[in-house]
Amino acid sequence: MIRQSKAKKQNFLTGEVLEIVKEKPFKTVRGVHTVELFDAWTGKIVERIESENFISKIMEELQRQAALFAFLADSLDTSYTSLRYNGPMDSLSKYNTIFDVPWYFGSFPMSNIILTDYDGPEDPENEIIMRGRVIGWARKKSTYSGSDTKRGSLNSSESFVEPGHIHLVYDWPTHAANGTFQSVYWNYDPFLNGIFGVIGKKTVQVTAPNGYVFLNNILARFKNGKLYFAAREASSNKIAILMYDFDVQTKEITNGAVYAVLNTTSIDVFDIASNGDIYVFTANTLFCFGTNGMSKNIPGTSQTSRSFSGYPKEFFCIAGQEFYIGARTNTGSSYPFQVARYDISNLSSPLEVRMISSTTISPTDLIYPAHYLPELNMFFMSVYNGYNYFLDRSTLDFSKNTPAPAGSNSYSYFPIVFSQHDKQFLEIRHLTPSNGDTTKRTITISPIGFIGARNLLPSPVTKTNTNTMKLTYDLYIDSY
Repeated sequence: MIRQSKAKKQNFLTGEVLEIVKEKPFKTVRGVHTVELFDAWTGKIVERIESENFISKIMEELQRQAALFAFLADSLDTSYTSLRYNGPMDSLSKYNTIFDVPWYFGSFPMSNIILTDYDGPEDPENEIIMRGRVIGWARKKSTYSGSDTKRGSLNSSESFVEPGHIHLVYDWPTHAANGTFQSVYWNYDPFLNGIFGVIGKKTVQVTAPNGYVFLNNILARFKNGKLYFAAREASSNKIAILMYDFDVQTKEITNGAVYAVLNTTSIDVFDIASNGDIYVFTANTLFCFGTNGMSKNIPGTSQTSRSFSGYPKEFFCIAGQEFYIGARTNTGSSYPFQVARYDISNLSSPLEVRMISSTTISPTDLIYPAHYLPELNMFFMSVYNGYNYFLDRSTLDFSKNTPAPAGSNSYSYFPIVFSQHDKQFLEIRHLTPSNGDTTKRTITISPIGFIGARNLLPSPVTKTNTNTMKLTYDLYIDSY
């Protein structure tokens, strides 16, 4: 059933009052944010906003699992850094056949409160990603009094917990959280989306066609509903590209086949053009092959290969009719990160050389080949510092609609796909099975990013260095 929740914003200087009505499901847990701006000199209130967040599906699942596990537990052991269930819950693996998903692991998705400039509509049924540029944040349980320009502090004297109600108050001084924000998130990290496997994670194994073995640690590609993996023909040692159907909605991988056997025995990374041609980088040299596996001239040249200086594989990706290749020649901090953009019909000279801001990605970080997400017109790439970045194709930088970077379990060549059905990103990890059988790949498909909650405020809120700010979060656990 659906109930109505009123969001209200009031400006005490202009007299403006704005009210909007949100539709919320009937739940036993609900959270309300109250944001208040004060004049730093007079202490008088300037603006107050009250609005209810939605609790994410991941938090609903954690609540369900916590209730089930608490029922099965004999007792709780507090001698560890975090609570542990004793008795029948000592071995959670015994209950894998009972529960449809494994017990939660990773950082808690309501560890930090974060203010961002994202203004997209709330989507409680599908939304699990934090978006936007961070304007301010605070740790749920920590006080802070430093010079950080974004971080606020828990006001422990005004916060309290009582049965059925948690009341948390956070303060930001004049120098912190200055800017315009419209979303308030609860997330595990103030600047990252996490990679967890609580809801929707799936592990499958695929087998190579007879006579072929997978190549380990070679970048895979996802194009037009197909997954492509690099392999080798056992009889000739030639490089082969294997192709599998991938249903993003059901996470099913089927119909493995040989896409092409290339007239080469060497490969580092590859990509597939819209006309079906296969482009391969070996060291700093680019090769082109047709679907028959035979060499083709690099478009715009009379040669079947073209060498590039520097680190061309750092941003190697085909997006529609455009070709992107890393263009920087030095990884030092004084050398900006550069990407050359080509028309795919002429790879002899770039249309332009683009710069990725060093405030987005440090020029000293090594970047693995990029992946293109056509549904969002974004690039995804894994960086040597352990983070995964989403970049807008038109700007090659962050925007308010861009997901925050994602944490990573390791540096990866693993592709990311976007599911239009449930509005989430999926990471496709592919590894040789633990028994070393190179005729198979173990594929783990994990959603990226689990927010705990999000609140879209009625309109943007702007804080300046003439304001202090207070944010109150009331979490109600009742049966209204």
